[in-house]
Amino acid sequence: MKIGILGWDDGVLGPDTPGGEYDPDGPVLVEHGRRRGHETALFTLEDVTYVPGDEGTEVMLGKHSSRSFDAIISRAKLFGDDWRDRGFDWRDRVERLTMVSETPGLHMFDPAEVWQCSYSKFLTMRKLALAGLPVPPCRSATTPSDVEIACQEWEDVILKPSYGYRGKGVTRITDFSSQKSEIQDLLDEHGTLACVPYYSTQWGEYRVIVAGETVPEVSLKLPAAGEWRPHVKLGGSFELIDPPPGLAELALRAARVMGLTLTGLDILPTADGFVILEANPVTGGLKVFGEEIHHAILDGVYDWVEKRAA
Repeated sequence: MKIGILGWDDGVLGPDTPGGEYDPDGPVLVEHGRRRGHETALFTLEDVTYVPGDEGTEVMLGKHSSRSFDAIISRAKLFGDDWRDRGFDWRDRVERLTMVSETPGLHMFDPAEVWQCSYSKFLTMRKLALAGLPVPPCRSATTPSDVEIACQEWEDVILKPSYGYRGKGVTRITDFSSQKSEIQDLLDEHGTLACVPYYSTQWGEYRVIVAGETVPEVSLKLPAAGEWRPHVKLGGSFELIDPPPGLAELALRAARVMGLTLTGLDILPTADGFVILEANPVTGGLKVFGEEIHHAILDGVYDWVEKRAA
């Protein structure tokens, strides 16, 4: 098959490119596809252009018509501070991904509507909840008074932008009165915030990688002493583990509900069972636990694509 990979960037820029974020997994997906006998090519959303065609507007990926591909695997980044800082408009990026997604006969992994739903905290939580999967209760906030209501209901509250990523803008509110200015700053920056109750992270947080029909990687993220967020940049740690009963099955169900081929799910163990916090559509660090797991992730993606695009 002829398979295109839409990456964050072209994989040539390097990790120290000013204003950018390097994605080593896009080029790796290209090479892995070639090893499996496919014709593959790497593109970015900046390579998507439109020209006149026999049936109206023709969507181009570089010099290739999107119609010439059997499938596209997308790791395209739609939102995030890095793109805004580099002068890119997220609406333009959504439009380009949608134009590619709507190519007749093209198998898209995954379509623009799936991508945008997965980026949104509100849409993700609603979609999972409607499928009967465990997610936190959620309120939207556009004013400090909205946040105050959430604090009165749950006491300890997490605020986050709906289209945030990598923990940017995520803030814990434990004292509404003393944190009013912080709350206002977040509202001024993001307009609308998602409010959810804080769940203790003392037992860690699971990161579950789903690749097609497989769960090749489950890790446990632990916060550093005195921290509540289990992030490596804040001194947190992580380790590869065998999934506890029910976790892998829950992650697979969530990935299918969201329509995601490759996703990293953040799932929290609580006294009442698992709670799904996020389903990340552009999960990175696929090689962090070594070549064997890395290849299992890539094989999971291509097994899924080949099965559905054949």
